[in-house]
Amino acid sequence: MEEIKQNALEFLKSGEYEKAAKLYAQLAMAHPQDENYLVAAANCYDRIGDKKIALGLYKKAYEISPQSLTVILNLSTIYYELKKYELSRQFAEKALAIKEDNFSALMNLGNVCYARGEFEEALGYYEKMYALNPNSYNAIVNIANTAYNLGQYLRAIEFAQAAIAKRPTHADPYIVAGNCFAELLKTEEAAECLKKAAEIEPNSDWLCNSVAALYQKSGNWKQCLAYAWKAVVLKGNKVCADDHINFGYMLYEAEDSGHQELMAQYVARWEEMFADNPIVGYICSALRHEQEVAETDLTYVKKLFDGFASSFDEILGELDYQVPHYIAGLLKEALKTKLFKKRRILDLGCGTGLCGEALKEYFPNEEYFGVDISEKMLAEAEKKNVYKMLYADDIMSFLASNNELYHAVTAGDVLTYMGDLKPLFREVAGKVKFGGLLCFSISKNIYNQNDYYLTSSGRFAHTVAYIHRLLKYCGFEVVKQEERVLRREGVRDVEGYVILARKNIEVVFE
Repeated sequence: MEEIKQNALEFLKSGEYEKAAKLYAQLAMAHPQDENYLVAAANCYDRIGDKKIALGLYKKAYEISPQSLTVILNLSTIYYELKKYELSRQFAEKALAIKEDNFSALMNLGNVCYARGEFEEALGYYEKMYALNPNSYNAIVNIANTAYNLGQYLRAIEFAQAAIAKRPTHADPYIVAGNCFAELLKTEEAAECLKKAAEIEPNSDWLCNSVAALYQKSGNWKQCLAYAWKAVVLKGNKVCADDHINFGYMLYEAEDSGHQELMAQYVARWEEMFADNPIVGYICSALRHEQEVAETDLTYVKKLFDGFASSFDEILGELDYQVPHYIAGLLKEALKTKLFKKRRILDLGCGTGLCGEALKEYFPNEEYFGVDISEKMLAEAEKKNVYKMLYADDIMSFLASNNELYHAVTAGDVLTYMGDLKPLFREVAGKVKFGGLLCFSISKNIYNQNDYYLTSSGRFAHTVAYIHRLLKYCGFEVVKQEERVLRREGVRDVEGYVILARKNIEVVFE
């Protein structure tokens, strides 16, 4: 047995944990009342990532010695790692009942509270750790992290700096300090902290993106794009659609800030690296203003709005977006109230239901139908209880396959994602009843004399003359047209038109 024990110890020292675990399991079988061999085997299995076996061995050790502080703490820790927080808490409290100032038990309780978002309680446990050992890096960095989550930024910076002094090669305290400085609008200090963290963890795409965002806020576009591009390269073939869209927005804002040459350099690299990606291709076309592009890539649109869905209404509120109210106001004048008759209103690109919500204030008894390419936007619209039916589809596909007729069709800030509108208007013409209404907004083409223009933001702007020609071609007459500021884009107002048209001719297209 002594030889097995010695061999197990040698394997343990050399990091051959699986071999050590098997020998400790042999020793445990030979000494069924000694929990220490079970704990040693469990520790080895834990080291190699087999937490299920480790947990089973810790449990057996607990059956043998239910008052063993070592066993209890190991159970508390492994339950925390397995996200079984209530069990972790229970065993940590058992440990404190045995030894009220047990450092490890306090840390497990703090970690459980932190994982549950109970930051006040977590901070209390971490402060008790710090009182027991003011030199503990774990206590110091945990206080820094938790103070940050509680909005105690100055205190978090103080403890983060203390953690940095103890372990200057650890990235975590630099990240905490950087995030706190960012919250305090001290952008340069924040960038320096996160840069240092990125040097320590050079393969962290998250850190590179964080540094890029800070340089973006300070207007340092050279550093911003360098770090953002590094994040893209680090992710390689794991770059997702959201990553591409975010990088594209950075390039757009760089160009908008007057850095066209810098933007063009990264567009070339990006397009070369992801030559077959349709989202990258579309954004690059927009940034180069390639006017032969007649429509937005649908994958791009879907991913874009999926990403915005949860905060969409709030963001548009900040941009002073009034298009739904403009549309509702025009229809209020034209779609007179009729008693005992439910009219069918189709909301194209309904998003989170802002147009339907605005219309329902004036026409509470109508039947509203919404279609949008983003399921996540539709989930938000459903919460408003406006629509009788919601359809997850792109609007062209929906119109082509739908044979229903509607009294009115609306499209608020939807046509900006389409260049050539002729196919759309032809489809809409077949879905509006004779005498029915079409109400929509367009962004004004102030860039050239063409019918439509693809802007750097990936949105299209149209001339009003082009719209009038299409409406007439499809059997509509313009009832009213209002020139409006549709929303803000950055610091600029986006000008456009809100147009109300009535179908007065049934047109048969060839």
